[in-house]
Amino acid sequence: MNLQHFEHLLAVVDTGSFSRAAERLHLTQPALSRSIQAMEVELGGALIDRAGKRKGLTPLGALVASRARRVTIEVSEMKRSAALLADLAVGAVRLALGPAPTAVLALPLLRHVAETYPRLKVQLVGGPAEQQLVALRDRAVDALVVHKRLLPTDDDLDVRLLPEMRIGFVCRRDHPLCAANAVSLSRLRDYPLAVSGVGLGREVVQSLDAYFGKAMHFSDAVRFQSDEAWCLLELVRSSDAIFLGAVETARTLIDARELVELRMPKPLRLTSQFAFITLEGVTEAPALEIVHAFCAEHMRDR
Repeated sequence: MNLQHFEHLLAVVDTGSFSRAAERLHLTQPALSRSIQAMEVELGGALIDRAGKRKGLTPLGALVASRARRVTIEVSEMKRSAALLADLAVGAVRLALGPAPTAVLALPLLRHVAETYPRLKVQLVGGPAEQQLVALRDRAVDALVVHKRLLPTDDDLDVRLLPEMRIGFVCRRDHPLCAANAVSLSRLRDYPLAVSGVGLGREVVQSLDAYFGKAMHFSDAVRFQSDEAWCLLELVRSSDAIFLGAVETARTLIDARELVELRMPKPLRLTSQFAFITLEGVTEAPALEIVHAFCAEHMRDR
């Protein structure tokens, strides 16, 4: 048996007639009959009940037709997947990124694609999370990476959480506080504090108040806020300002020995978590899954 036999059988099942099935398949009726008979000989039983005008299935025929239909669907999906993989070399991925994901992912992702998939197009999009969600639903972007606290609980979203990343304080390498064995909030208040995003989440503020003492009102110590994390990091690199956020956001400058993480009296035990979001039920091109894997690998502590 082969796929052509399955197609012939299903055509008879769907049309209920050898003549109509032969017409659909662009075969002569005798040729179609020989094909069905060859299957029956191989399987050792009749597949088609030939009595009556509309041709029904025997119990064996029903079993074979059911499995034949599954096989043809799988073959069709396999061909579709192959086509998508072929498109990988010349396709396009449109990815919306929040502030911290932009700082962590943008350059490494573009470099990875340039080196590994030279014909793949990548479009990175910024903007508020609400605007990015609209773009996702309008199919203007294929996926977005944003902080999980910004996500609505909507059924049409496929949300894949990325690994949690540690939050810490980062400053330039020769900052006056680098010499301290442990940094108190009162010492931190002597310097501008820069926070990525429009504000600290309630849980983070509560945790920081518990860590430093609620009477200190940690949120009052923040002087600079911006959706452009790279801008804040450049400020920190060139001044006495101190950055608060996911440490991985500053990884490139830390690896370059331009920034360092401040030593605290005890671990903060604060984390930030982001999500890779697509539309539920939409078949993804392999290129998008490659991008998701890259995001999951890089949006983590190193």
